[in-house]
Amino acid sequence: MADWELEDVERCARENPDTFFIPALAERTSQRIGDLVRLHFILQGPVADAPRAERMWVEVTQPLADGRYRGVLTNVPGFLKDIRQGDEIAFEPRHIARTMIKKSDPRWVECAEQKAMVSEMAFAKGEMIRFAYREKSDRPEDSGWRMFTGHEGEDYINDAKNIRLCVVGWLLDKEPSLDFFIREPVGSVFERRADHEPWVRVTDWSPGPDA
Repeated sequence: MADWELEDVERCARENPDTFFIPALAERTSQRIGDLVRLHFILQGPVADAPRAERMWVEVTQPLADGRYRGVLTNVPGFLKDIRQGDEIAFEPRHIARTMIKKSDPRWVECAEQKAMVSEMAFAKGEMIRFAYREKSDRPEDSGWRMFTGHEGEDYINDAKNIRLCVVGWLLDKEPSLDFFIREPVGSVFERRADHEPWVRVTDWSPGPDA
């Protein structure tokens, strides 16, 4: 018996809608040969000092057929013993927690693995990101994106505990509409009034002279 099983991330997303986000079904069912997807390998049985699961990348070798993909593991497991780098993995769209889009693909986002500063207010029930701008960053892990609801006061924004650092790819899974502007350069500013309204470029305000 294998010492792992793949996590059903669709179920996790249903059970934790405010914190667990996965790519849209259309993306998870349209992976092609050579694409990389991240799967969660849940450890079976107690293992000392081990995590609940190992999150590893699999390269697709056989596109979706009969509801299943096939691919090869690209990572070296740190705790699992019954699987090795290069082993074939059969999986379904419900197992795909993340996708990695290649630079040659027009869907590629250069800052997907970097972080954005997001107001905690944007995660409150009934709230959303309505205002976003990109400023120059002095750290490689920082995308420069800053996102707010538009309701924050200056004191709120200046309090570090009210700002959350979020991976841009995670934000895109949570709010796909951000894809409209997320590739825009430093100095870009966008806003919207509501979640059903389109993002529009702001031209009468800028992040500052150093942006």
